[in-house]
Amino acid sequence: MRELLRRGFLVLFSASVLATTWLTALPALAWEREPLSVFHERRVKLLRETGGDGLMVLFGHREQDIGASTTPFRQNENFYYLTGWNEPDGMLLLVPKVAKGANQPVELDKEILFIPPRDYRQEKWTGPKLGPDDPDASVRAGFPTVKSTGLFPSELQEALKTFTKIYTEVTPEAESGEDCFVPEMLSTLKKLAPLANFADFRATLNRMRMVKSPGEIALIRKATEASIEAHLVALQAVRPGAWEYEVAARMKYEFERLGCERPGYPPIVGSGFNSTVLHYDQNSKQIQEGDLVVMDVAGAYGGYSSDITRTLPASGRFTPRQREIYEIVLGAQNAALAAVKPGMLLGRRGPKGLHEIAYDYINTHGKDLNGKPLGQYFIHGLSHSIGLNVHDPFDNNQPLQPGMVVTIEPGIYIPEENLGVRIEDLVVITETGAEVLTHRLPRTVEEIEQLMPRK
Repeated sequence: MRELLRRGFLVLFSASVLATTWLTALPALAWEREPLSVFHERRVKLLRETGGDGLMVLFGHREQDIGASTTPFRQNENFYYLTGWNEPDGMLLLVPKVAKGANQPVELDKEILFIPPRDYRQEKWTGPKLGPDDPDASVRAGFPTVKSTGLFPSELQEALKTFTKIYTEVTPEAESGEDCFVPEMLSTLKKLAPLANFADFRATLNRMRMVKSPGEIALIRKATEASIEAHLVALQAVRPGAWEYEVAARMKYEFERLGCERPGYPPIVGSGFNSTVLHYDQNSKQIQEGDLVVMDVAGAYGGYSSDITRTLPASGRFTPRQREIYEIVLGAQNAALAAVKPGMLLGRRGPKGLHEIAYDYINTHGKDLNGKPLGQYFIHGLSHSIGLNVHDPFDNNQPLQPGMVVTIEPGIYIPEENLGVRIEDLVVITETGAEVLTHRLPRTVEEIEQLMPRK
């Protein structure tokens, strides 16, 4: 009995030691969000940047927009960005004060979040929800006024007595799955306000979302730290005979274990020829001896995605040709990372773009089997913005600014050699340069081969 108790104590002690590491700072299954005051400040800024000459109306996703019976609910990104509300069927109405003079600052008159009344029978299936009549609804939602969704039409009609212009989402966001949702919501709004003039505030919101707040960067950082751990697990999981889906599942388990609520995007684990397919996500092939394995996998924390790619040799050692191509991609990435700073352009075929720096490196180092330069095998952009969407809104003609979070991800894909290499790291632009958020994750050939078991 004493021996059993001693062993049990050792197990508990070991677990407690692990629990004291930084990893436990990522609370499992918790939905962390920025302070509610931050969302209010965004609403005020949006109103001011559009001039305060109209109402602001925005709809949250409904259960049926997500297929919530099979996948977790995910909010309309702009709705969440302005409200921090992550429950279905919400509505937002912002009404500006009528300006009393030409130089008066734009101010909010009404700031209303509409949410569904509580359905206690449904809550037996889906859990308790905040209702508009709950005494703490305003405090918990971060709005001065919270009302039932059934009151939205009457409140809208009252506001239209003063303003005839409505700012809302007129066009769907790229890669958001909103191609049906936005037209349907716009149609609903036009039926409620047939005489109103409609304006799209998406461009304004996109500009706002390009520069991240400190709270947003903190959430991206947490998503990234958990995703780094998933990639470290993959260093041991990738081997000949393993299945691509097996590696993807191990990685998903790890970042969700550390607090991520979902993958930031469908995991990509492509081996052999699949390493040359950019968005291959079937993950259905068995990894073979001699394969390269491209793993583009990361989680989302508090709604904010990370994005990381590493390329590993299935056998634990690169062949001479694999090493040659890998080190060219790494050299291109290092050249771009050295140049990242405020004022630089991400670019693509521009005079100062980071893309051109990486492309020129690839095109002047190494040859294909026909003796031609390798630039033709770098077939995608070098970078994109990260945030609520893995490809967050961004204007490539906009110079980089402090607070922007972007990827640096050159790649070479040679199908006739079954050889694809991509290395993707995440950086936040600082006042003087950039911080590499993924710096803990090995990148060099030597680091990777040292950490991978010999096969």
